[in-house]
Amino acid sequence: MAKIIPMFGSSTRGKSSTITAQRRVNCYYENRPDGDKSKIVVLGTPGLLQYGLGGSSPIRGILGTTVTSSILTGLFCVLGTQVFGSISPPKASPGAFTFTAANALATSTGLVSMAYQPNQIVITDGQNGYLLTILSSGMSVAPISPWQATGARTVTFVSGFFVAEEPGTQKFWVSNFGDGSTWGSLAFASASAYSDNILAVDNLLGNLILFCQYHTEFWQDIGTVPQPFAPLLAAVNEYGLAAIWSRAHVDQSLMFLAQTRTGAVQCVQISGYNANVISDADMDSIWNDFTTVSDAVALSYEVGQHKFYQLSFPTMNRSFLYDASTRVWSEVQSGVSEIPTRHTANLSTVWAGGSYLTDYQTGTVYTQSDLTYTDNGAPILREIISRHVLSNFNRMRISFVYFDMEVGTTIPYQMGSAYYYPSGRPAMVMFQYSWDNGRNWSKERWISLGMDGQYRQRVTLRRLRSARDFVFKLRMTDPVKWVITEGAIKMSERPPAEKLG
Repeated sequence: MAKIIPMFGSSTRGKSSTITAQRRVNCYYENRPDGDKSKIVVLGTPGLLQYGLGGSSPIRGILGTTVTSSILTGLFCVLGTQVFGSISPPKASPGAFTFTAANALATSTGLVSMAYQPNQIVITDGQNGYLLTILSSGMSVAPISPWQATGARTVTFVSGFFVAEEPGTQKFWVSNFGDGSTWGSLAFASASAYSDNILAVDNLLGNLILFCQYHTEFWQDIGTVPQPFAPLLAAVNEYGLAAIWSRAHVDQSLMFLAQTRTGAVQCVQISGYNANVISDADMDSIWNDFTTVSDAVALSYEVGQHKFYQLSFPTMNRSFLYDASTRVWSEVQSGVSEIPTRHTANLSTVWAGGSYLTDYQTGTVYTQSDLTYTDNGAPILREIISRHVLSNFNRMRISFVYFDMEVGTTIPYQMGSAYYYPSGRPAMVMFQYSWDNGRNWSKERWISLGMDGQYRQRVTLRRLRSARDFVFKLRMTDPVKWVITEGAIKMSERPPAEKLG
């Protein structure tokens, strides 16, 4: 009789595979309260569809505006020195960006920050500030003069004011109320809780947030002049900002890569005035072994009730995904390499009820769909590595392994631009197992998921070797739905002694 075992846990291989060898790539967990087949199922992350733009240079910033009563409603991108905007309703095809402003910025590389109010967008590029307005003939982008926050890398809009930091100082600058084009010479204040400098500004639920090197401050609008904000000293925390572009808004909270006063790197979530560490020991171990974390960049999106925070490390070529609904971390990557690589998505924004993501290598903008099983036509690798399977640390022989998965989907055969399902093949998954704590793996076995309509196809394996510890790995690159509900094994303890090899 097969035994249902808890194959899938929430850990990630970090310090040692003896502790855990688990890994999840391009998939996430979903809790099922009624426990119909299982209390937890494994689903694949959404695929990418090209929306617009293109070219060899990456997009530097993207912003979706949602002021429905304003002409400013649209999707805006900075690409090189140009600003592109799509003011018309969303289109699922290239060329949707209809307004351009040539040579708007003085710089051509590096990420930019963008913030908006109903009639204006302010852009900062680490050198100047720029004001974008919409005219009947198109967009107008012009430098803000005088720009008080010289060298500012971030800008935010909060309580009717634009705010930007002055790098290398504790100072931040505030625009006039409702007008990003004018910034008074006395409209500034300084972070006051500690002596370290401000690295970025942001907003959350009407509060101005100052991210400093070793701490974070909250400020509120109290109506004073020439600048209206005052600090909430009781809300200060000692989490500094480890990477300027690691900030992302997720489900009425703000997540970012933080550094503690002792130099450790962790991921922190700000909810209200509370700052809580959301990374676990496995993630902390991985990130603190990285040589470079300061260039980390984050994005966020939603799939149903799942709110995701995606964090990429360009220098280290790795990407990680946090699911706020299950509080479980996983990995995401583009391409089918067995060596971990980063995901192609770099920045994100929300517009017209959907998420829009940019490519870190090109000027392409993507939309997402959980019914799309490729990244703009490129295969998506799905992989999951199980928990350690033990039986009181006794030697055991596994004679049967079963995975309950989505089956019955044919991969179409392509000839030119046409697809022919009758000549296609069944989707396949690759299975391996380890008998030594995830250090070495068996030869890969390919298992059919069945042709169209073969919904009774079983994903099974037989006759595994004996060992005291087993770890299982499932991989798939075919463009079909990835769903795993449960696993089962049939085993017997203490078989005749044999050499493990």
